[in-house]
Amino acid sequence: MTQIDFYILGESSHRNINQMVCQLCEKALTQQMNVFIYTESSDQAQQLDDLLWTFKTDSFIAHENRLNKTDIETSYPYPVIISNDEVSSSYKHLLINLTANIPVFFKQFERVAELVGKESDEKEIARSRYRSYLQQGYTLNKYDL
Repeated sequence: MTQIDFYILGESSHRNINQMVCQLCEKALTQQMNVFIYTESSDQAQQLDDLLWTFKTDSFIAHENRLNKTDIETSYPYPVIISNDEVSSSYKHLLINLTANIPVFFKQFERVAELVGKESDEKEIARSRYRSYLQQGYTLNKYDL
């Protein structure tokens, strides 16, 4: 069964959420995991695309921004994909959900990371997802950062 992790961030700015996405990607890659970042908007995808190239001064996180594209099978399978559409079944390790809803395809992943800012509207949206996962029988982990 998919492991669901909620990360409650100390600050709500999108920059901090994006930094956390980069940290999760970096950690996942050290564990030989592939990552699918599911975004809400093209602006959000572009911000992450830019940040993954510059996240650290001495390295970058190899990735592909596949916004509005469903065919992500390439000759070089990128370890990190950014998209606002469903992902190929070959991506199965970590889903980072940056949308307000639970993706219908989340069950194909071993792990789902839900990032939550400190603003009241962000918390309320996250609580709704939390309740939905619980109602489906998932055990949830919560990390206050």
